Amino acid sequence: MTAPKLRAMDASGRTLDDPTDTEVHDLFASLNARWMFAIVERLDREPTNQFYFQIHLDHVGDQDPDADAEVDVDYDVEFRDGGPDKHYRARITGMYGFTGMDLVHKVFRAWRAEDPALKDLLQWELLELDG
Repeated sequence: MTAPKLRAMDASGRTLDDPTDTEVHDLFASLNARWMFAIVERLDREPTNQFYFQIHLDHVGDQDPDADAEVDVDYDVEFRDGGPDKHYRARITGMYGFTGMDLVHKVFRAWRAEDPALKDLLQWELLELDG
C-alpha cells in the first residue's frame, strides 16, 4: 500500500487520506461554529508539517444561534509552502454561503495543483508569526 500524499482533517478530528476534490469541498462546507477549521497537509514534502492549506471560519456580525437564518461568515485562508518565510494568509469577505465556499475551493484546487496562479487568486500577505 502506498503512503498517502495528502491528508485532510477538520477540528472535529475527522481525517481523510488522499481526499478527492469533492471530499475536500464537503469537508470545508461542513465547517460550523463548533468545528471552525480544516487543514490539508502535503505528506510527501520535507520538512514535514511545513506544506499545508488551511481554512478557518469567522462568524461576523450579530448571529442568533437559535435562528434558522444562514449566518454570515468570512473565511481566513492560509497556505504554507516550506517554512515560516513562505506562510501566506488572505481573507475572503463579503461573499456568503456557496459563493464564498466556491472561491475557497477554487483557491484550494490551485494550491493542490501547485498552480502558479494561486498567488493571483487572493490578496495574500506574508504571515509573520511571533517568536
